[in-house]
Amino acid sequence: MYYKSCQWVNRGIEFRTDSLRLCCYGYLQGRETEYQTTIKENYHGELLDWNEIFRFKEQQKDMHKKGRYLDACKDCIYLFEKDWDDDNYINHFTFNHWTKCNCGCIYCYTKDNKKAFNSYKEYPLYPIIKDMFKKGVIKHTEESCIIFGGGEPTILHEFDKLINLFLDKGCKNIRINSSGIKYSKSIEKGLKSGAISLVISTDAGCSETYEKIKQVKAYKKVWENIRKYAKAQSKDNLLKVKFILFPGVNDNYEEINKWFDEVVKNDVKAVSLSVEQDWYNTHQPEFTPEIYEQISYMENKAKELNLDMEIYCEALAVLREHKA
Repeated sequence: MYYKSCQWVNRGIEFRTDSLRLCCYGYLQGRETEYQTTIKENYHGELLDWNEIFRFKEQQKDMHKKGRYLDACKDCIYLFEKDWDDDNYINHFTFNHWTKCNCGCIYCYTKDNKKAFNSYKEYPLYPIIKDMFKKGVIKHTEESCIIFGGGEPTILHEFDKLINLFLDKGCKNIRINSSGIKYSKSIEKGLKSGAISLVISTDAGCSETYEKIKQVKAYKKVWENIRKYAKAQSKDNLLKVKFILFPGVNDNYEEINKWFDEVVKNDVKAVSLSVEQDWYNTHQPEFTPEIYEQISYMENKAKELNLDMEIYCEALAVLREHKA
């Protein structure tokens, strides 16, 4: 049936530290609406009743067919019209079920109580994913998407097992967001096969700014790992180095240009751009002209350097609001 919906409502699931959700993008419409996308509360790695989950999804799909949406979904940039099939399967994953990290970014949602968040233990997901494959719940298609967020994926206990399971099953478009501090052979394997895309957020063009943002001394090590990943990738756009614009911290053209210099020097061919989330949430929908100009500058600079640029939803929303 032809109607407006999204891949996450129809085909997706997000594993959080204590719940299951349709997606992780509800905050775009305001944090108070995020809970609306919750499929199951108090979840900690138990085997799942997929009939129950698909009933929840059917309710959301029926709303979309009638042109009605949750507040968390209204005007979402991921909604689009297409001829959706009615089959029940999962082909979109987001793994956010742990919070432990090996750096302390000052913009991280865990920043106010980092010690507590680093003490939380992830629940086991490998048996769940294996069970999903066994029951035929997972259907790999050209549109499939598997995202590791978290926390830092490379220090997740089951990380290599999960990656190798997905790779062995022929899954592609596995997207990993990493600090880049710990080098991963399983990521390297996926980059070589073309199944993995990797995003490493450096947010700086010098060690001083990097350490101010990340709270660790790892600037040189991260760029060394970036260079190794860049050499391993089978396509130029599988590795992306990310810059999160943080007004008052790294939002100046000297820092931006130094960052682009590092990107070119380390043979990176693709980059990502976003805006610090708390700043975004407190300033939407009225953003400063400066942030728009910096986003536009970085977009044009990437084109000038022949770099593929991915613009995240927060930055896209700034551009959309300015053009409106």
